[in-house]
Amino acid sequence: MISILGAGAVGQLLAHKLTEASIDCQLIVRPDALLDSGRWQLTVQDGPTYHEIKTITASDCDELGQLWVCVKSPQLKTALESVAHAITAETVMVLFQNGMGHESVASQFISSENIFLASNTHGTYQQGRQSIHYGGHGSITFGCLNHSKQPKWLTSTLLQTLNASWSNDIESILWQKLFVNAVVNPLTAIYQCKNGALLEEPVYPKVMALINENQRLAKVMQPGIADNLKDNTLSVIRNTADNQSSMLQDVLRGQETEISAINGYLLETAQQYGIHVPHNWRLWSEFHIAYPPLKALREQASQNFDSLTYQVTQQHGTEPPFSGGYNLHHEQGIYRCICCNNPLFGDDSKFDSGCGWPSFDKAQDNKAIAYREDTSHGMHRTEILCAQCGSHLGHVFEDGPTETGQRFCVNSVSLNFTKDNS
Repeated sequence: MISILGAGAVGQLLAHKLTEASIDCQLIVRPDALLDSGRWQLTVQDGPTYHEIKTITASDCDELGQLWVCVKSPQLKTALESVAHAITAETVMVLFQNGMGHESVASQFISSENIFLASNTHGTYQQGRQSIHYGGHGSITFGCLNHSKQPKWLTSTLLQTLNASWSNDIESILWQKLFVNAVVNPLTAIYQCKNGALLEEPVYPKVMALINENQRLAKVMQPGIADNLKDNTLSVIRNTADNQSSMLQDVLRGQETEISAINGYLLETAQQYGIHVPHNWRLWSEFHIAYPPLKALREQASQNFDSLTYQVTQQHGTEPPFSGGYNLHHEQGIYRCICCNNPLFGDDSKFDSGCGWPSFDKAQDNKAIAYREDTSHGMHRTEILCAQCGSHLGHVFEDGPTETGQRFCVNSVSLNFTKDNS
């Protein structure tokens, strides 16, 4: 029995294909889902077909033999927690998430030897709770980071049914897909366009700048895919010109995206290898300014702010110099966003610049900050915002006294300090 966790577009497509091939499967669905097991609809060019697919809730699962996990990356941990009681030492887990790094989450629930990864290129999108449109016939590549031997459960019948194959180097396959997704997904979301529009002005120059950066990174950490990266990315864009990326679909539905598992993972890897990728960092900022994932927390918190805190964080204001409580503050701990509690700066990065506002020479995590050009008040500055909720923090200048050369000039009212009690 193959149990598919997640009844989104990919989960439904797998269930349809397995059912058509008379391979025993079931969909694990939310307990509040009111579903008709006989009305799962698959629409292709010839029209809709219906299959009867068994459904079960996570709480009703008993021992799971094969668990194929098709939830989006932000929901991965919560989804696995819901079926943790049914995972045994013999359970085989297959992860279908976009991006990379998911095996570290899965290894909290199952032995790493039983974790397999899948790269899917079948094109499908969800039309309704029990309806998907299948427009792009693709393939699936299976693999494992811990060994290269094809497992017995991956039978020839299963491979044929899914147009799938086994790879001894799944990491390279996943990186190829990540490099493409890291360009296509966020840009189509920012510009709210179909994939094909990326080959037109004004987006095309950004596409090429990102591809060139990704190629430099690939030459260092995945040289086998670097030479074909440009042609591969542009080919995918052309072949999926009429498609909406999954990230754009998530944005239009108001759902959390996979930006961290895709672009966040790329940025972390570039830092590890010491590769400068300014266009990718700029893309990260643009996306988070357009779609801050914790915007709702900011809006809720701001309802209780005093007038100065509201003006600074919500209206890009500035507190009077030397007035903030954290200007001469020197305790050990973390300075967090007052709106969403996102960790921004550590005490070890704080210094007295004499400017009248709290100053830091680096962020706690570079992905925690979003940057935007600010030409207000007749000046040319770089505004800094919380990447998680979009609240205004202050500005950053390239006149810092330390080796970073940076001075993050931050309003005290934008911050909330958490003392280190260790």
